[in-house]
Amino acid sequence: MTWYCHFQSTLRTSPWRSSLRLFSSSRTSLSNTVIASNIPWFTSIPSFRSQVARTTKVPSFGERVRCPSVRNQVLFFGAGSFLAFFLAAGTTNDETFAWSVRLTLSAPAWRNRPPTNDEMRRARYYSLGKTMQQRLVFLKEAVDEWPQTMKALVIWSYVQFAQPVLDTSETRRWCWAIGALNGILYLAWHSPRTKHLLRAKFTHNPLSGLSYTMLTNLFSHRSMMHVIASSMLVASFGQGKGPDTLREATPKWHFLAFFVSAGLFSNLVSHVAYSRITYPRWSPVSDPCLPHLPAVPRPPHDGASSPKYSGQNTPAANATENLPPGIGASGVVYATLTVVALAFPDTDLALKIPPTFPLPITYALGSLIAIDVIGIWRAWRRFNHWAHLGGAAFGAFYWACGPQIWEFFRELALGGLPPSLTILPMDAIEEGESTPAS
Repeated sequence: MTWYCHFQSTLRTSPWRSSLRLFSSSRTSLSNTVIASNIPWFTSIPSFRSQVARTTKVPSFGERVRCPSVRNQVLFFGAGSFLAFFLAAGTTNDETFAWSVRLTLSAPAWRNRPPTNDEMRRARYYSLGKTMQQRLVFLKEAVDEWPQTMKALVIWSYVQFAQPVLDTSETRRWCWAIGALNGILYLAWHSPRTKHLLRAKFTHNPLSGLSYTMLTNLFSHRSMMHVIASSMLVASFGQGKGPDTLREATPKWHFLAFFVSAGLFSNLVSHVAYSRITYPRWSPVSDPCLPHLPAVPRPPHDGASSPKYSGQNTPAANATENLPPGIGASGVVYATLTVVALAFPDTDLALKIPPTFPLPITYALGSLIAIDVIGIWRAWRRFNHWAHLGGAAFGAFYWACGPQIWEFFRELALGGLPPSLTILPMDAIEEGESTPAS
């Protein structure tokens, strides 16, 4: 009995008893309050954030996320193309004027008429050959004290490099230089120190908001086959002579402006197509894009059983996953191929590696365009089909309006030079050919 009395007294003086008494009293008061206000006892009190959300309209994800912008990219294409053609036309005028004066002072045959394009280009060829011969003499003097085997190897290597450069056209030399730059950037892609820089600055991502990457990604390739194919195709088709109605000592600057403009336009088409067609299908963006486009159904997934859709299956992840490959100059290849096909429809194409049978260039171009249309319809992501179609469209436009555009920029960039640099006087050439040289 003693221990029972002691336990009962301890229970009376324990703080638990006071807590229980307080809890029972508070529960009684809470029950009375609930009964008085007719609110169920299991109703939770809303938090401050919930109360603010009820009074203030919180925008949804589709209202907060907007489509990628296209205004800056369109302005960059327009300004970049204008600047490229203006600088190319100005440099062509300066070199044409310099070679015209140089040939006029060198012989009396050109005092009665200006030199033709072929004569100026032939003079440039002889000048380059003379420069290479002087460099060969300097190289022989530099390795004169070397062993005979090493000296012969160095001289042979220089001749094997210099002779093809001298024999080819000036536009193809530009293509070879572009291919060399592509190879350097390809090696940089496989370097841990520069890989992240190339991914950020030499790959065009429509979601990044950058515009200059539409130009830098033309020289960026991540696979060896991509580098070889792009460089060889550009060098195969990019060796035109330019319009015959304009005086120009070299067509290389014209080709460079065409290369830049075609690449920018093809990337712009890809950017606009992704921003206004592909992205609204893969993200719940409603008003600012195309509201009438139906959303692409996503296949059901059950967590780890579907590795393609495992993880975060968010709209942003789906949109990023469907980004087009924003690297390479395939749009420029399509532009040059289209110009050649429209200018020379009877040309046949045949690959040397691997060897193939000749195929008419019009059939080859039509087949490639059909494959790209099917790729867009089937949502293939292996190649950037929108960029290919954009390059073909630019090539067709430039075949129709390119000579007039180039003539306009040549006249615009004259400055203080004589206007005779832009128009080739055909009557003066015929008169000069009929008059014997004194």
